[in-house]
Amino acid sequence: MSGHVRRSAGPADGSATAASRVGHGGCAVRQDAFWNLGYRFAPEAQGREFATELARAAVEAARERRPELPVVAYLLENNPASAAVARKVGLALRHRGPDAGNPDPSAVRLVFADRALSEAELAATMR
Repeated sequence: MSGHVRRSAGPADGSATAASRVGHGGCAVRQDAFWNLGYRFAPEAQGREFATELARAAVEAARERRPELPVVAYLLENNPASAAVARKVGLALRHRGPDAGNPDPSAVRLVFADRALSEAELAATMR
C-alpha cells in the first residue's frame, strides 16, 4: 500500500495552476512484522505539510488493514524534518542507536513507532 501526492510545487501563495507530482510515500509491510512508513518529497515541496498529510493518511490506512502490526518510521538523526513528521502523526521515538551498515560510522538511526516495540519487532526494523 502506498500513496502518491500530486500537488502544485509552485509558489506558497497557490498562484500556480498546473499540478505536478512533488512527492510520494505510504506504508508497506516489512518482514510481516511492521508497517514501514516512508515519504520523499522534492525540495521545493518540503515545509508545506505535504509529507504530514500523506503520512497521516498512510498511518490511518495501515491501522485499518492490519492493526496488529506497529507502524514504524526509521530515519537518520540528521533528518529532523522527517522526525517532525513522524511525531506529528503520533509516532514516538522508541530507539536511538548506530545505523549498522551505514558507511558513515557516526550515523545514528532513530526508530519511531506508534507503540512500544518487542525485541523482535525492533530487530526487524534494524535489518
